[in-house]
This record gives sequence, structure tokens and C-alpha cells, in this order.
Amino acid sequence: MRSLACALIAAFSLTGVATADNPPLTARGVTFRVPRAWHLTAGRINGVVDPVTVFTVTTFTLSAGATPTGICAPALQRAWRADGGYVQLTEERDGASRKRMLRRVEQRPRHFELNARGGGGLCTPPNSGEVVFQQHGRAFDVFYGFGLDASAKTRAAAAALLDTMRIAPRRP
Repeated sequence: MRSLACALIAAFSLTGVATADNPPLTARGVTFRVPRAWHLTAGRINGVVDPVTVFTVTTFTLSAGATPTGICAPALQRAWRADGGYVQLTEERDGASRKRMLRRVEQRPRHFELNARGGGGLCTPPNSGEVVFQQHGRAFDVFYGFGLDASAKTRAAAAALLDTMRIAPRRP
């Protein structure tokens, strides 16, 4: 069973040390911990190729479906729960787009404020939003959303995930 778990982690280009219930994972040079009882989806959940999806974590399970097209995330929309939430981190990898973004966005915030009150990225319901930032010459988008009945604990777990992630410098 352990070898199967290691193979699955490697298949999704995630690495981590399995020393606890929620081990730190690394994807595309970003180290993070999935909150307890949340679900990790590696790879993209919408049709956008660039920016590249680093990870998506949700309080509910996403089921695989047809290859998505466009900016919306059908699996996320289907699985949406009024008491749920999600966080997706994407990175702008295209050279010209990344350079433009680096000129216009702020450095990573010390603490992520996830308090949107309108529709956000991935075509999710109210209380969704987006935060853009840069760190170590890398440009990121955070898409997030919470159901209208999401608890303060769910919101705090999402912010803690972002606050504690570590980002490696960009490799040339």
C-alpha cells in the first residue's frame, strides 16, 4: 500500500516526506501542506494550460470527467457544497506574460486575506476571489472560494495553507 501511495505521488510530480497525517508536499517548487480532511487534486481542473496549475485543494472530492475546456472548472462546479471551500495556486510560466505580471503585481503578502464577496475565478459561486502575487521572480494567482455556509475553520485552514507554503526561487 505504501509503495502504491509513493507511486501515485511521483506520478503527479509531487514530493514529500511521509512523516505525519498531512505531510508536506512539493509541486513545481512550492512546498505546502494540505489541511486535514481536505483533498488534493494534482494537475489542472479547467482548460487553461498557462498559467500552470500547481495544486488545487478542496473540502470535497472532485471526480474526474472529460478533459475540461475554457476557464471554468466543471468538476469543481459539480462538487460544490454550501459548506465547502477550495484553493487553487497557478503559476504564470510564459516568459512574456510572466514578465508583464512581475511588473504589475505586489510581492507575496505576509498573510493572505481571503475575504472576497463576489464571483471569482474558475466560475465558482459567491465568496470566491483571486489574489495575485510574486515571489523569487515567479508570478502566481490564487483562486479561492467558499460556500455561503463555510465555517470560520474552513476559511482559516485555507489561509493557513497559503501563509505557510514555501516557494523556491525560479530556475532559469
